[in-house]
Amino acid sequence: MKVDMPSGSTHGWGVAGEYLEREIAKLPPIEGVTLHCMTSTLAPRNREAWNRINIGYCFFENSVEILNYTRQAARTWDFIVAGSKWCEYQLRIGGVQNTCTILQGIDPENFYPAPLPPDDRFVVFSGGKFEFRKSQDIVIAAMKVFMERHRDAWLSCSWGNQWPFSVATMASSPFISYRDDPENFLNTPERTIIENGMDRSRVMVNPLIPNPEMRRIFAGTHLGLFPNRCEGGNNMVMCEYMACGRAVIASNTSGHADVIDDQGAYPLFSYRPMVVGGGGAPVTSVWEEPSLEEVLVGLEWAYAHRDELPVKGAAAAQAMQKLSWSSAARQFHYLAAKLANQAEIARLRGA
Repeated sequence: MKVDMPSGSTHGWGVAGEYLEREIAKLPPIEGVTLHCMTSTLAPRNREAWNRINIGYCFFENSVEILNYTRQAARTWDFIVAGSKWCEYQLRIGGVQNTCTILQGIDPENFYPAPLPPDDRFVVFSGGKFEFRKSQDIVIAAMKVFMERHRDAWLSCSWGNQWPFSVATMASSPFISYRDDPENFLNTPERTIIENGMDRSRVMVNPLIPNPEMRRIFAGTHLGLFPNRCEGGNNMVMCEYMACGRAVIASNTSGHADVIDDQGAYPLFSYRPMVVGGGGAPVTSVWEEPSLEEVLVGLEWAYAHRDELPVKGAAAAQAMQKLSWSSAARQFHYLAAKLANQAEIARLRGA
């Protein structure tokens, strides 16, 4: 079984590609099957890697726009694997029958429980590339108020984004002031924090670093904040954070719904449906925007009841144990073997 995916240690597809290729290589070979990274139009990233049997792996957040491509994809691919049950549901709406969900994993050798830091300050972590969909604008707005109320509250953020068009989507935020600067987009998160009046002396803006080094950043924090508007997958950064024994305040919609419960998290429950696009532009999706007020309530509760955090963090770490790249690889391998067996039976019957 071949794997045709990007590689890299500072973006999600690259991390997934490297781990899946490594773990699948440990399993018995299956000839004539390739696992592909799919593009935003559900096409193969690399058409030259097309094989006798082809499995596509997809993540998307454009639940309306994707319907332009689902029926063609259903005819093209032998099987399409979604990165979340939410994505699988959208595929089925669009006519894809040969589909299932396989969640992204975490590496337990890199991400495992770490002791909580001292209580002399209360550090909230926010991660994910800086863009409107991932709701760092809600984080900024909520943490500004929270930090003004509590002088021992800090924010640690890892918001590196290598794609300027994605950074620019933050202009849609109703919660913060945003100024686009395509030439200096890598500095946009820090500049946006300053321009929105946060106390820069209590904000740790972490640089883009290789994935295995993130545990060191996680270990210096008490609580994660992930009020994401939409996730096509289970959110690798959030899951790695939880694997380190950390509770999170998080949306429990779209891809987050596959991993968030009230045992290891403080789920958000109040949302406003938000149409993406419109106003003369094509509608591409409908997301669910969390309530800023509910985020603040969650922060205040966790701050006042921080004795709960070790218990919730332990539950979060235990829940993440079921997510591993070796498990994901075995699920892909089983699927590939099944498809190869079906193809062989069909060939013999036709012979």
